[in-house]
Amino acid sequence: MVAQLDVEKPIAPPTQQTIEIGKITLMLPTTVDPKPYIRQILRVDLESITHPKARECLEFGLQDATTDADFSSLIETFHIFSTEANADRFFAALEPVENRGQVFHSVDDLRKEFGLEEDNA
Repeated sequence: MVAQLDVEKPIAPPTQQTIEIGKITLMLPTTVDPKPYIRQILRVDLESITHPKARECLEFGLQDATTDADFSSLIETFHIFSTEANADRFFAALEPVENRGQVFHSVDDLRKEFGLEEDNA
């Protein structure tokens, strides 16, 4: 009698990658870099962004995105700016920081501002 081993067949790696961008599902072979396709889809989506400051930020991001992390962040940012109300809320939340107008030139300046000075006694 010959013993038979119950060996599982190895699972083949996926041959296709699926990327969700808003309402679009991008399906590409795993050997294809999706970044140029994502960039093109986002350029088309940029036409629907009406908030001028949001549009400017997204245009800048589209020009500079190079890594997977850049594109992931850019897709999230497009989602945040997808409506003018969301963009307004986002930039309104930044206003207190922008209007503060303080620039700290050293860690010592920051310590003084927040009362964290060390006693040299």
